[in-house]
Amino acid sequence: MAPPETPTRPLSPAWWLLYGVLCGLAGAGLLAYLMAPPRGHAIELEAAPTYSFVSIPVTAVTRTPWPTEAPLWININEATLQDLQKLPNIGPATAQAIVAYRERYGLFTALEDLQNVAGIGPKTYAGLLGFITLESE
Repeated sequence: MAPPETPTRPLSPAWWLLYGVLCGLAGAGLLAYLMAPPRGHAIELEAAPTYSFVSIPVTAVTRTPWPTEAPLWININEATLQDLQKLPNIGPATAQAIVAYRERYGLFTALEDLQNVAGIGPKTYAGLLGFITLESE
């Protein structure tokens, strides 16, 4: 004896639309997977180098990097051109201006007098405060 037939309902157009979208997405994903370039090798991490840092006072933004061979304090009344250029923000022209000011007006009597030199404004002076002195060592 044959099994009884069950009545079938026709599928709605919304079902066929959803089925088409899902098949399209699956096909696009498969195509993207097959067309993608092969992946590279795993990244091998190296141990980070260790550094020892020297604490330097926070200064205004400098135009020239702070040299490592600079002494802690520089006497601006006795410093040579090379010594002055070791200071932050002091290049050859500004160092020459400091020496010329010293020769014309005499030794500095206060650190604030350094602001009278052409090329040294309040920001540059503030950046120099931790590195200059008027006293001999």
